Amino acid sequence: MMKKYSLYTLICASLLILILSSCQISNQSDQVEVSKEPKELETFYPGDITQVDSIRMMSSDGTKKTTTDQALIKEWIEKVRHLKIVIDPDQEDTTGVLFYVTMFEQGKKMLNMTPTTMNNQRMEPQSELADRMTELYDAIK
Repeated sequence: MMKKYSLYTLICASLLILILSSCQISNQSDQVEVSKEPKELETFYPGDITQVDSIRMMSSDGTKKTTTDQALIKEWIEKVRHLKIVIDPDQEDTTGVLFYVTMFEQGKKMLNMTPTTMNNQRMEPQSELADRMTELYDAIK
């Protein structure tokens, strides 16, 4: 009777360890996917960011401005394309974003961003990007 009981306990303990270790492995693989490695802003753009031909901005009060001024767009992209962006899904959701910026190529939406999101993924706030957005917004007639 005692042998059966200890065999049963051993099997249960082994199963429990197996289940717990597989949970731990799956958690580790989730963490690997979200690398907090800084990446340049242009790497989030599908294609060549210099091909952007229109930028639409919406301010927090709902005012929209659009520019197709190629010199202005090119100058702005050169200022922001190498900014370091860190995607961070654990970042607190922010309310009251200053600007929503959407980049277009031949009428097709290619990338959208705020100072705290890149293509709707939360990121660590990027103050220089926020400053550059304000500059662009003020420059658009």
